[in-house]
Amino acid sequence: MSLLADIQQLTERTYQATGVNFEEFLIGRERFRYLSQFDRRARELSETARVFFRVRRGRLHVGIYYSAAVIEALEMHDPRRGLSEKNIAAFRVFIEELNHAVHGALKFMEGHTNIFGENFVRDLELQAKIDSYFLLKYFLAYFNASGQLEQMDRLWLRHHLFECDDTRYDSPELTVIYSEALTLSHKYTRFVDGLPADERLQEIRRFRCLPYAIKKRYITMLP
Repeated sequence: MSLLADIQQLTERTYQATGVNFEEFLIGRERFRYLSQFDRRARELSETARVFFRVRRGRLHVGIYYSAAVIEALEMHDPRRGLSEKNIAAFRVFIEELNHAVHGALKFMEGHTNIFGENFVRDLELQAKIDSYFLLKYFLAYFNASGQLEQMDRLWLRHHLFECDDTRYDSPELTVIYSEALTLSHKYTRFVDGLPADERLQEIRRFRCLPYAIKKRYITMLP
């Protein structure tokens, strides 16, 4: 099974199946450049990876792009053989973009069709940060003899997910979206980590179904 199929399966097992094989929606560099013309924020966004959404005749169309640098890093240092400084950045990007596709599809299936609405976009960013953290925890723990995450693993992971991001953009809109997602996800993942292990899955499933405004309020009220 491919890495993309593995991550999609893990994500959908946590939440809900989309019934879609996202490997069929991978696009190349030429298509990426063409679709970027229609995104007014494209010049400020990273070109390492991107997900494109479009609604046509009541159907959601998705395109997932990964740069050659991301693919090469993951082929040379497959995360399924271990995580290190050599692949953590590429793997995080890989997970987040696929996560956008999965949650975008699920939200659309549930009737949230305003794919360019501010809360739709913010929700995808928040979920991607949260899910990336828990997926990367899973991979790190898998390679430990104890099968558990060590304290240094947790610190290393949090550094790469929540401390390395530069959320400053020329666009105030983008700055708010990315900085807010980073702050909220950092606090929420700490809260979930503090729950008994048998309560965590139920909590993140329940949280995913909340409207974005309520998610934000919920997190800000956490101790």
